[in-house]
Amino acid sequence: MRNKLFLTLSILLLSVFSGFSQWGDTNNATLSTGKDADIKWENKVIDLGNIKQYNPVDIVFKFKNTGGKPVIITNAKASCGCTDIEYSHKPILPGETSSVRVTYDAEALGVFNKTVTLTMNIEKSSQVLHIKGTVVK
Repeated sequence: MRNKLFLTLSILLLSVFSGFSQWGDTNNATLSTGKDADIKWENKVIDLGNIKQYNPVDIVFKFKNTGGKPVIITNAKASCGCTDIEYSHKPILPGETSSVRVTYDAEALGVFNKTVTLTMNIEKSSQVLHIKGTVVK
């Protein structure tokens, strides 16, 4: 009887604490199913025109959460190592705006077209941002 009570209490406590750990994880996409989470980008393609070689350029992609649930960026990947990405790891609440900052450090001369792919908890979970232009001396 005593072992049965101990086992029951242990299982109960384990299930309660595992539930709490999910609530505190802001990167957990289960905060929203994605059906009602949506965003509107100010611009998904930015043409930098001519930029100087070895002169890093900061680009800011702004968006607004137009859905009814928090939006979470779960991953960001650049198409090359010459691009750094900064973004909020906290949920963007409905009606709030946020941004993704991209720093491009051009080494090769000529025309370029780089991408940043974001994974988000929205219906079209993969969002691709583009920066393009020409690198000059």
